[in-house]
Amino acid sequence: MEFERYYLDLFEMLNKCCKKIASGNYDQADSDRLFELAKKGRYPGILNELAESFGMMMVKVEAREFRLKQIIEELEETKANLKQGADGTSAV
Repeated sequence: MEFERYYLDLFEMLNKCCKKIASGNYDQADSDRLFELAKKGRYPGILNELAESFGMMMVKVEAREFRLKQIIEELEETKANLKQGADGTSAV
């Protein structure tokens, strides 16, 4: 029975981390917990695999969000330059 409780506690920890990450409201501690659960040989195999999969999804989403922010900044800069150029030519 104690062994069962151990598994349930681990899956509950994984569930809480994944819910917070999915909602976008997570911090470094949640990421750390997730990657801790992904350590092979330390936790049960299926839990380990799930944690690793969610961790990889999280990393990919973070990378995509970072790239999108860069693109937005580039577009805003281009827009400002175009506006500045349009304002300059209308004064001539």
